[in-house]
Amino acid sequence: MEARSAMSWYCGSLLAVVIALFLSVSLGVRAAGVGVGGGVDLKASCAATPHPDVCLRALQADHSIKASAATPRDLAEAALRAASTAGGAVGDYARHELNVVKDNLMWQCLNECAEDIEEALDHLDDTEGGLDDGKLRDVKQFLDTAEEDTWSCDESCKHAPNTPIKAALLAKNRDFEAVMRVANALIKRATGGSDAPAPAPPAPRFIN
Repeated sequence: MEARSAMSWYCGSLLAVVIALFLSVSLGVRAAGVGVGGGVDLKASCAATPHPDVCLRALQADHSIKASAATPRDLAEAALRAASTAGGAVGDYARHELNVVKDNLMWQCLNECAEDIEEALDHLDDTEGGLDDGKLRDVKQFLDTAEEDTWSCDESCKHAPNTPIKAALLAKNRDFEAVMRVANALIKRATGGSDAPAPAPPAPRFIN
């Protein structure tokens, strides 16, 4: 009888230890943004970026991302593709409107903004075909610099008249900058760097 009680106590204790270990690992995995199935948790990963809503929308729109199997590096690459798309929309809009505007200051605004966007895209487009460690470092360095406001369409356009064209351009540019911040945060998560979200203005509304 005593042997049976001792065995029951041992089995109960062992089960408690196993459950505690499972919960500890599960919580740790979720804190790291990894889902129970081994893939990343998109919401948890995006919550660690400056613009969680922008992040989630961009990643969910990328059909190559399967959360059950995606890695943090996959998310970083997807965010960079989204940034390239958003930047292309700004550059295309600016170049198109250059052929329409007559005001010199507005023309200068569009031209300088387009040049800045195209320079940024030169860096981001290098990621096409996948990110090796060297490319990842280069892109991260550029995004860190961009976050320090080295260039800004707002600065280029501050003397331009307030027109619907200027408003649309700056809105698209804010979209682009938001996705770049998201991409930079996800790169830091993928490489084990700091992923604490930097203070940022409210997430912009995407302009079609």
